[in-house]
Formats: sequence, C-alpha cells, structure tokens
Amino acid sequence: MIPVAESDNSIESQDSASLFSAAQALAGARIMMIDDEPLNMEVLQIHLEAEGYQNFVTLDDSTQAMAQLRDHIPDVLLLDLVMPMVSGLDILREIRLDPELKHIPTIVLTSSNDPATKLQALQLGATDFLAKPVDASELALRMRNTLSARAYQQRMMHFDALTGLPNRLYYMTLLRKSLGRVTDTSEQAAQVVVNINRFKAVNDSLGPDRGDEVLWAFCERLRTAFGARGQLAVDPSIHDGLPTCVSRIGGDRFGALLPIDSSDTERQHLNECLKRFTESLETPIVIEGQDIYLTASIGISILSESTPSVELLVNDAETAMNHARRRHDTQFAFYSEHMDAKARELMSMESGMRTAVENGEIFLCYQPKVNIAEDRIAGCEALVRWMHPEFGLISPVNFIPLAEDTGMIVSIGEWVLRESCFYAMRVRASGHAAFKIAVNVSIRQLHEPDFLTIVKSALEDSMLPPQALIIELTENMIMENAETNVVKLQRLKALGVQISIDDFGTGYSSLSYLQRFPLDQLKIDRSFIREIEEADTHTPIVKAVISLAHDLGLSVVAEGVETDMQLSHIRDLECEEFQGYLCSKPVGEEEFYQLLVNEGSVQGALKKSA
Repeated sequence: MIPVAESDNSIESQDSASLFSAAQALAGARIMMIDDEPLNMEVLQIHLEAEGYQNFVTLDDSTQAMAQLRDHIPDVLLLDLVMPMVSGLDILREIRLDPELKHIPTIVLTSSNDPATKLQALQLGATDFLAKPVDASELALRMRNTLSARAYQQRMMHFDALTGLPNRLYYMTLLRKSLGRVTDTSEQAAQVVVNINRFKAVNDSLGPDRGDEVLWAFCERLRTAFGARGQLAVDPSIHDGLPTCVSRIGGDRFGALLPIDSSDTERQHLNECLKRFTESLETPIVIEGQDIYLTASIGISILSESTPSVELLVNDAETAMNHARRRHDTQFAFYSEHMDAKARELMSMESGMRTAVENGEIFLCYQPKVNIAEDRIAGCEALVRWMHPEFGLISPVNFIPLAEDTGMIVSIGEWVLRESCFYAMRVRASGHAAFKIAVNVSIRQLHEPDFLTIVKSALEDSMLPPQALIIELTENMIMENAETNVVKLQRLKALGVQISIDDFGTGYSSLSYLQRFPLDQLKIDRSFIREIEEADTHTPIVKAVISLAHDLGLSVVAEGVETDMQLSHIRDLECEEFQGYLCSKPVGEEEFYQLLVNEGSVQGALKKSA
C-alpha cells in the first residue's frame, strides 16, 4: 500500500508529507494485473519496473479475481476487459458491489474501439483506459496520475482538513488493526479520549475562524505532550506495529493511542504524557492579544488482549472522560467498572431532565440577602432544585453540570429567570418595593444569541423594574474570553439590570478587566468567610476584596455567614450584605415570605425559622 503523510501541523510539513518521497511511494504501491495472457502482464511489469515500481500481483485466471483482490487489496488494478469465463466487466461489477473494494482505482486494458463497451466500463466504475498495445510512456503517465489521485483521495478520506490529524474513520480503523495485534502479541496500549470543556462557548464568542485557531493550538499541545509527530501511513490498515497516534474524532473531541511498554508496570510514561498535557493548558492560548484559557476532560481505557471490541474500548474511555468532566477542571480518569453504574444514572438523569420543567419537578428555593447596616432582608438569591421521581432531591452540584454539558441549561435557565422575575414582582407588590432578586446565569446562556431578548422579555412580561434583577456570573466564567464578555456584559447592563460576580476570590481575575466589566457587586466566596473562627482572625483576602470593591464603586455580599462572629467581622469591614444560615437556609416561596413579613429583621428571621 502507499506509505504517505506526516502528522505535523505546519502547512509546509503537511505538503511534504503528502508528497513524501516519490521513490518510496512508487516502491510501496501495490499493482495488481488481471489478464488471461501472461505475456501481456510480463510486458507491463517490465515497463513499470523501469519506472521504479516493485510490488506486483499478477493473475491470469479471472475466476479467482475477487478472492485475490480481497487477499491482496491493491493501490491500482490493471484489468483486461476481454477474458473467458469471467470478463473484465463482470469483475468491475462485483468490485463496485463490495464495500472494501469499490474505491480501488481501475485502469481498463482494451483493444476495443467500441464506444458502448467503454461507456459500460465507465458506468461500472473504471477510472481510466489504456489501449492495447500499451505505450510505455502513456502507461507511466496514467499510472502516476492514478496513484497521485489515490493518495490524495485516501488523505482526504482519513485526515482532518483543519488540523491535519487523522480523523475518526482512520482512528477506528487503526484501533481495530491494533486490537488484532495485541490479541496475538499480548502488547498493550492506552486509548485516550480528550474533550475540550465548553468549547462551544469559546467558538460562539470568538467566531468560527478564531475558534479554529484555538483548536489548532490545542492540537499542537496535545500532539507535543504525547509525542505524536512520527510518520503515519495514509491508510491505517497497513501499520505493522502500534504507532503513537493523536486524532480528531469529533468537533471538540480527540482520541489518542499510546503504546505501553510491557516493562512499565506503573504506566509511568503514560502518566507523564497526561501530566505534561494538563500542565500545558495552564498557559493561555493567545488569539489576537486575548488570553483563552481552556480546560479538558480526559478518559483512558486500556487496549489489551482481553479487550472484547474497539467500540467497547472507546465507550469505556468516554465513560471515564465524563467522570473526569464532573470535576470541573482539567482532569483525567482511568476507566473502572463502577463508572458504568454512574453513567447509567447520568443517562437516566439526562432523559428525565428533558421533561423535568413541564412535569413540575424543577422548582425554586430562595435564600435571603441581608442588608447588614439596616438589619433587614433586602432581597434574595433564586436557587434551582430538582425533585427527581426516581432519585429524589438531586443536588444542583450534580445536575447543573449535566444541564450545561447537554445544553439543557439554556431552557432551564430561561424558566428560572422568568419564574424569579414574576416572584420578585409579587414580593414588591406586597409592600416590599425595594426588593431585589439575584439569578445565576451560566456562560452557555450568556453566549446564546437571544439571551438579551430573553432577559428583556422576562422583565417586560413580569413588569419587574430592571434594577430589581441581579444577574450573577462566576468569576472564572467571565474571565474566559474576557474581551468578548466585556461587550456582552455591556449590552446586558444597557437593559438596566445589575451584574454581580459570584464566588469572587476563587478565580484569576485581572484587575484591568474588573475595571472594564460593567459590574455592580462582588460576592466573596464562602471559603474565605469560613476561615473567620475567632474575633481576632486575620483575614487579609476578605479585607482586600471589600476594599477593592469599594474602590471600584461596587457593593459586597459575603456568602456562607453562619455565626455572629463572622457577621460582626464583615460588619466591621463595611460589607454591605450577607447570605448564609445565620439568617436562613434556602427555603420555599411561602416560607421565604414569612421571613420577610417578620419585620424584615435578621434576629426576627432567626427566631421565625428556628
């Protein structure tokens, strides 16, 4: 078969790989000749050997043609049309019905000048014609053109046009070839699935052209980490050993095959490759001066003689990858059988989530936000909950990431937004005119084309004043593709709503971007408040965040306040509001309203909820 193609990312190296060495390509091309006259084939072989071809299969019994073709699949077939018993046309007809053989380029040899015969041959899939007696120069030219077209066709069939990496077809074929090898030799290889987390948001915010640049850079890091820069055959079925191969098997998903040395019982080399790759993602990808931070979820399954099938091998790696994705940062996980039960549970959850809103299983709880100076409930945060008919109450920690991965967060988020606006308006109409409600928004929602329209519609339909709605986004969320998010938040702010940064202090905000974001509020993450254990506890981060926020003209909310000591501490630092169990856990609509009507006092609320 034709050996070609270098797996490299530069245009120049791809071109050189595609062209490879002409001498090597000629020497490696397998040419099959089928003719009932052996002398004709001898003459053709002499002419072709003079051009550098070396690999020939000849057959003068046309009744054995299909068997020989399946046993020795050629790069090009030279086929005589007029033969006894089984004609060249008969063979062409059978070739085109065989899925493994139908793409073999076939040059028909004929002395016939009958146009009808030639037309029939073309209709049956003949690639080209050579008139008998064959001219040596014409034979060389047509053979070279046919093989060049064959090599190009195979590359287009097996390689991704954007990245130059092998595609899914190539990868799955290589895995099947490798499975056959490890069954015979007891070798092992790691089969790795890598998924870029939330790449759709990156692509939507940057546009497809810049998104392609991000993909290219990601591939480069993956290939470097796994050392996948060797020569790969254009046809994956001809590899003799277990090559290191990185391929693009989906839009934002990649597969990697990495041989495991039998003496490396701890799989040290594999772990080093994985660590090298995860560490490479800590450095941002820079696109037109903008820092793009990516995370990836990685699942690994082991290809060995006990592997039942390639499909199961890939499925196991994807199960492990989904397990790793629930960790929210760049992580990798090795497949284990207990993951299957979790995967089935998630599949059931995903299925149920599609009808959860219309079935009334999704509902809202409300946690008070307390004005510290005035000792009263000034608003609340709306928090979504799911009462699953099979699994009971499911934590948002478990179902929100699933909703984001599947895209269902968009419809669920819209429902939450509308319900929150209507509830806040009912509270305001009951005599709490300054009441505000905070709603969490995911990056997936923010980058939806109609998100602003959805927000505007929820406000207009509920008649809630825009300033009574606080949109909460996490710090890490807005810092991903910060330049794009500045524009999106400015448009959101133009509607009149307030914008708050949740979990502040846990991410990697740039102070310059904080000044550019149209913010109204920062929420200090509960992990910093939890550290306040004594009256004289030194809390430089809490103090610095509050001071920074005030310098930027922002108000501050402390999350997770559970003790009087913590409340006293943040009051001394002039923090404006707090949330936490000191006032109330998240409660239902009626219970929250009872907290409100109890004079709006924190102490009163504590007594009421006790």
